Amino acid sequence: MPAMIARLAAAAALLLTAALPASAAEPATCAAPADLSATPYAAWTGADGDSAALVAGTPVTLAMTGGAASRSVRIAEAGKYGVAADSKVWIDLMADGEPLTSVGHGHGPDCSGIRKVVWFDLAAGEYELALTKAVAEKVRLLVVKAP
Repeated sequence: MPAMIARLAAAAALLLTAALPASAAEPATCAAPADLSATPYAAWTGADGDSAALVAGTPVTLAMTGGAASRSVRIAEAGKYGVAADSKVWIDLMADGEPLTSVGHGHGPDCSGIRKVVWFDLAAGEYELALTKAVAEKVRLLVVKAP
């Protein structure tokens, strides 16, 4: 009986672990910020745009309320787009109220300040960006088109 309980406990732990988000690696210690000028993230260090509605290529810093925020984003041209964030946060993109399936996840360049990037294949149109489970009070974002 104890062996069965141990197996059940291990299975439950595995199921719970699978449901948790993958945590990003902690940023490296950097002597200087990354040079992003020749990357899709070149605008990352620029001034914030209007946070009322996101525009691809313009960074914004959003205040989180209860660890969450949402904004509309208009995509003018179909393609692969990434949503980059500077801290731990769940990133979902919605179309017609339904979450889209991401096509990739990753991190920004070392020493860039970009902790997470989630990629989506998008048609031109309106989308809703939903941020949840943020650990910071503010999250800096940049929507970028893949080269």
